[in-house]
Amino acid sequence: MDSIIITWRELLLVLAAVLAVYVAEMLLLLRRGGNPGWRRWQRGAQAHAQARALAELRAQVDALRLETAQLRARLDTSAVPGSASSAAMLDAGRRPAAASGTVGPSGVPGAESPDTPYGHAIRMAREGRAVAEVAGDCGISRGEAELIVALHRSSSTH
Repeated sequence: MDSIIITWRELLLVLAAVLAVYVAEMLLLLRRGGNPGWRRWQRGAQAHAQARALAELRAQVDALRLETAQLRARLDTSAVPGSASSAAMLDAGRRPAAASGTVGPSGVPGAESPDTPYGHAIRMAREGRAVAEVAGDCGISRGEAELIVALHRSSSTH
């Protein structure tokens, strides 16, 4: 009887054939749509990322709510005694300038107060100043300056 002798060369050829079959099988699996376990893992990873982003957004909303509450408390403590609180005015949709009670001929509360940029712009418009000069001196946008000049130049000429 002859014995079977396996040399390193034959062993290497068998190993190469097995490896080629394995690679071909993996390529076929990937071509058919991949491993269902891999797709399930990807969906889980996406869900985890979305949950983490949602948790971060909720934390930001909570921080903003806390900051809003702190700012309301600061407004309430800085309100003038005997007047409505600033937070109550903001809740009612009014601006604090309306609390001063100064309503000029323009009908806008506090607009013609000398300490506001708009009051200064109105005075400059009535003096006949240019739009660019009004915008630059008062620190308001060119569009706002054009509107103020158009409204108050026409009202002073009538």
